[in-house]
Amino acid sequence: MFISANPFDWMEVSLRYADINTRKYSSFKSFSGDQTYKDKSFNLKIKLIEESERFPELSIGFRDFIGTGKFSGEYIVSSKKFGDFDLTAGLGWGALSEDKGIKNPFIDINESYSERPDDYGLGGNIEFTRWFKGPKASAFYGFSYLNKYSGLRFKLDYDKSNPFNLPKDSDYSFGLSIPASKFLDISLFRHRGIDLGFGISYKANYSKEIISKNEVINPIDFSNKDIDLLSSNNDVFSGTINLLLSRYEIFTQEIFLESNDLFITVNQSKYRNLNLAAKRVIQIIDKVLSTRQINNISITFQSANVKIGSIKFPLDKFRKFVDNSISYAEIKNHISYENFYVLGDENRIFKGEIDFPLYTWGLKPDLKNHLGAPEAFYSGQIGLLASGGIIFNKNSYFDTSFGIGIFQNLDQLRLTAFSRLPKVRSDVREYLKERYVIKQVAFTHLFEPIYSKDYLFFGGLKIGLFEEMYGGVGGELLFRDINKPWYLTANYYWVKQREFNQRFSFRDYETFTGHLNFIWETPIDGVKMILSGGRYLAKDSGITLNLSKSFKTGFTLGLYATKTDVSSLEFGEGSFDKGIYFSIPLDVVSSKYRKNNARFVWKNLTRDGGAMLSGTLDLNGHVENSSSYYLNYLNEGFYE
Repeated sequence: MFISANPFDWMEVSLRYADINTRKYSSFKSFSGDQTYKDKSFNLKIKLIEESERFPELSIGFRDFIGTGKFSGEYIVSSKKFGDFDLTAGLGWGALSEDKGIKNPFIDINESYSERPDDYGLGGNIEFTRWFKGPKASAFYGFSYLNKYSGLRFKLDYDKSNPFNLPKDSDYSFGLSIPASKFLDISLFRHRGIDLGFGISYKANYSKEIISKNEVINPIDFSNKDIDLLSSNNDVFSGTINLLLSRYEIFTQEIFLESNDLFITVNQSKYRNLNLAAKRVIQIIDKVLSTRQINNISITFQSANVKIGSIKFPLDKFRKFVDNSISYAEIKNHISYENFYVLGDENRIFKGEIDFPLYTWGLKPDLKNHLGAPEAFYSGQIGLLASGGIIFNKNSYFDTSFGIGIFQNLDQLRLTAFSRLPKVRSDVREYLKERYVIKQVAFTHLFEPIYSKDYLFFGGLKIGLFEEMYGGVGGELLFRDINKPWYLTANYYWVKQREFNQRFSFRDYETFTGHLNFIWETPIDGVKMILSGGRYLAKDSGITLNLSKSFKTGFTLGLYATKTDVSSLEFGEGSFDKGIYFSIPLDVVSSKYRKNNARFVWKNLTRDGGAMLSGTLDLNGHVENSSSYYLNYLNEGFYE
């Protein structure tokens, strides 16, 4: 099983999970029975030279370079396209080489390249000392042919490497790729003269919208009497705006008028891109605005009780852009990202009134997966997650969620992972076995935000059952300058470990955990860095680096690594905590806009070192992607 992604034009990352059925998982039958060996690897490929008319593309790659290193290898590869043919040739080292290969060319540069260290240790570290080393290197080559009319692609490969010592009759493999749909390919292949196989591949460009959203804004016709009322009566004017926006799941919080400028605050959970949400606000109420002499409109977005940023448009420019009278570049130059406005009550013409309390509920699939256990290739659970809540006021709410397992084979997982630390996460298998669970029961209170011209400061408290494994009490604070691409958050919680049955009882283990977090929206388009430092669940201290790349569609690819004062020996296999994750916006396969997404995390093992609490307040989630810098990056959503 492969998952591959291209966060940049020059980079490809991939994850592989393989069953090597010629080897046993371990030599201890009591531990793994007859289970065959499972191997996970993380691979990286970097483009060094772009293909041109005269020169081929040149790339360098690293396979399994964060694992145990047993199957690690490096390669240099070149590709060139000639019409419908694509030719490839390269040289591989490590597991990509073989005993009868050619002499390693790097030995002529430095004799140290003749020996490849094989002290793999506990794995998990990037072993630079092994790269491109070893007495031999092996050549590989191949080509593919694409039939433009049918979409069929024929492939042929020559490769002498055999890291798993699998049986083979040939060094050649060939196959046929058949397009089943725009996103789905089916492949048939003959591998090394022995294996017949097939594969299914799903691919999509998540940097662009996959299914277009033909959202229709229904036209509005006003009578002369309506126009007279709208132009002279502020209650009718503001009430009409509120009514029209609510039809499109955009909820008005307040409206101010100052001279010929209108300021409106809205709360919405439909559009991921705030530029697009702002465009919709104007499109929906433009006929209402036309009844008055409004020069500029400033739209402020609110999440929970917090204003997270403002976007200002000159209305005459907006209308000309809609009518195609001015260009993309010109309207872009007239959009500004404003600070928080502070206006007096004398300017307010509307204030939204909500009839609290509000009640919420939901039902969604709940999937739990475990890959690479000694008991099975795959273990998992399919279930339902039912949620409900009470919103008491704009600052306080109560949340619950309950899990029901429908099908599962997690009961075959027998053993907990070895750890010299308190078992804060390595007992996860015991929790996964439960079919009926109380996932969360918690009360949250958000403080009233503090605003200045440029700054935002707010926080909150949470008490209850946060997640499957922990409950407790704690809080978070957030400080932000709206004009800067960075902000700070801090959290601190006292927690106690829950019993395996996930009801209302607790185990003996308790601790304090907390972190200071620096969030930076870097100058590289869509790249965000989060640097966290503090105390983790196992009472170890250290830092976590989290890097992610977000595309304009909302698809996110990221990786993280945590290093604490726990030694590699204490941590166990893997040496330190790390993982790769990606988030897919669900509306890329829908004709309607929605902010929901599906998140997947791939980490080699569940370990206790560097473990963080989940289910917390997550104030970052309220304000992310709303700074002036990030809104400029997401601007294209406005011009769909």
